[in-house]
Amino acid sequence: MVEDADRAEFGIEGDWAVVRRHRIRWSECDQYAHANNTAYLALCEDLRVSHWLSLGGRFAVGEPGPVVAQMEVRYLQSLAFDDAVAVTMRPAALRRSSLTQDYAIWKAGLVFTCRAVLVLIRHGSGEKVSIPPAMRAALIGQGAVEDA
Repeated sequence: MVEDADRAEFGIEGDWAVVRRHRIRWSECDQYAHANNTAYLALCEDLRVSHWLSLGGRFAVGEPGPVVAQMEVRYLQSLAFDDAVAVTMRPAALRRSSLTQDYAIWKAGLVFTCRAVLVLIRHGSGEKVSIPPAMRAALIGQGAVEDA
């Protein structure tokens, strides 16, 4: 959950299940020290992976894991080298074998939003699998709603 100090420092609004601080690295920038558009997506991916692991998920052959099926992004403001930002994530909706997650990046207010649809597949075979009951319960506890 987002702490009051993070809300004040980064201008975070709304309810978010996960927050992570990050400082924009030189390797994430172009020659003009502007953060590359792919850097924003990598920050979301890093948060997605750590969140999956925190739910007990794994990335191993034979195990179920998420793959990105769809992504929608909005770049609202640019970021630059050495900017301190907060990256937030919340699960939004659950279906049998897929989930939707919302992401945002904050620096004195909202600078980027992303919505990703993830499908759970068995690594190695690619077969779709249901979200495990314990993981489903944890995601609902973090704010996800069942979607028909």
